[in-house]
Amino acid sequence: MRTIYTIFIFILFLSCNFNKEQLQGVPAPLFIDPNYRGSCDPEIVWNEHDQLWYIYYTARRPMLDNTWLQTPIGVAVSEDIVNWEFKGYCKFDGVGGEKDASSTYWAPAIIAENDTLHMFVTWKPDTIPTIGAWGGQGWIVHYKTPLTNPVNGWLKVGALHSDNLNAIDATVYKNRNQFHVWFKGKELTAKKNGLYHLATTDFNSWLELGFSKSDVFNAEATGSNFEEAPYIFQWKDKYWLITDPHDGFFVYSSKDAENWKFQGTILKEGGTRNLDTSMARHCSVAVKNDRAFIVYHVEPCRRYDLEKLKGEGKQRIFVQPLKNRESVLQMAELEIIDGKLVCNRDKQVVF
Repeated sequence: MRTIYTIFIFILFLSCNFNKEQLQGVPAPLFIDPNYRGSCDPEIVWNEHDQLWYIYYTARRPMLDNTWLQTPIGVAVSEDIVNWEFKGYCKFDGVGGEKDASSTYWAPAIIAENDTLHMFVTWKPDTIPTIGAWGGQGWIVHYKTPLTNPVNGWLKVGALHSDNLNAIDATVYKNRNQFHVWFKGKELTAKKNGLYHLATTDFNSWLELGFSKSDVFNAEATGSNFEEAPYIFQWKDKYWLITDPHDGFFVYSSKDAENWKFQGTILKEGGTRNLDTSMARHCSVAVKNDRAFIVYHVEPCRRYDLEKLKGEGKQRIFVQPLKNRESVLQMAELEIIDGKLVCNRDKQVVF
């Protein structure tokens, strides 16, 4: 009898330890750039060759007054989507790989197809803020690399649009046999930004589909005249589009990934987790085992309240202390309740 009892206790001990090893909680923050502490604009993608998750991100430089220009694209990797390791900075056409870039790269949008990664990144020639803190005109530029060389192998394919369009913040997704790229842009003579749409079957010839005319980037639908950082993904028999109006995230849904209906705002209020205490900004989503995980950046020390003031008390971010410009990456789980996308950023995410 004593032998049976001992065996039972031993099995119970192994079971408890197995569960502790398997049930891992997502840390907060998820990741911080190790050099300038300016990780933002994440794009999370699965690399089938490496069997690893990759996050590509804008590596801002908040320890320097020139925070938003001369930024490279940083890279972190993970086997389990929980624990992340810094892998360096991307090289483009063999140049770069350092914490200070020779031009400015923002907000990579990346998709894997066959044995190749395709990146659609905001590029600016500006490296010093003579035109302003965020520089001048931007282009969406297409780069590609083999899955086997996901950090240093990026080669330029070309810009997606002409010089008469000022563009930032692309997103890319696949619908049937077509690949779609959407980005925020406006013609140089225009006053208002729109959501521009291109499509391709081969990443060489592009069909221009113009500006979206649905709820997205539509003040009549949202009540806001400002949005950026569109991100499109498919989950639970719908397409979802999330944008960043600097007031939480606007969420849209669609059955065809063309006609978008506004559903409301998520992640507007700060949470209670470490360095997750301010509104969420510029996101990406990973779908894993039919669960959806949103990765976003937070500027926990940024004084948004001072930016909203009028008169002498107003302080835009580019005149706030350098500490206020630091950003970290966080992860939370998305859910669908009553047909709407929701997110409780304080809920522990366990695998």
